[in-house]
Amino acid sequence: MQKRLKKISHTQGPNQGIKSLRTPSHGWTLAELLITLGLMSVLAALAWPTYQQQQRQARRSDGQAALLQLQVDQARWRAQQDRYTESLTDLGWASDKSPQGHYQISVTAASPEAYTAQATALGSQAADPECNPLHLSWQGSATAVWGAGEHTSSDPARCWRR
Repeated sequence: MQKRLKKISHTQGPNQGIKSLRTPSHGWTLAELLITLGLMSVLAALAWPTYQQQQRQARRSDGQAALLQLQVDQARWRAQQDRYTESLTDLGWASDKSPQGHYQISVTAASPEAYTAQATALGSQAADPECNPLHLSWQGSATAVWGAGEHTSSDPARCWRR
C-alpha cells in the first residue's frame, strides 16, 4: 500500500489543511460560573453592611435639618409669644415627619426659657442605635445643645457633624 501525501498548493497556507485539536470556547463552563458567583456573593456580603451604614449616616442630615428648622420656627414663635411651644402645629408644621420622612419630630419639653426637641428614626433608619434619637435643646438666650442617643446632652458617635 502506498501512502499518498497531500500536495500543498502555493495559494493555500501551510496550516490550511490541518484541523485544530482544540475546540473553540463559546462561553463559561459551569465550574467557572459557580466560582464567579461565589466570589461575587462573598464580596457583596462584605460590602452590604458598610453600604447600609453609609446610607444611615447620610439620612441623619434629614433629622438634623428638621430640628434646625424647628429651632428657627421656635425663635420666630418666641419673638411673638412669651414662651416656647410644645405644639408643632403652633409652629406651622403640617406633619410631624422630617422632610424626607426618615424621622418623627417632637418637642418633648417647652418652657418660657428653654425647649427640647427630638427626631426619632423611622423605618430602616431606626437601625442606627447610637444616633437615635437626635436631640436639640435650647437653653437661655443662646445656648444650643446637640445630642444623640439615650441622653439628651451626649453625642457618642458624633452624630451631629459641625
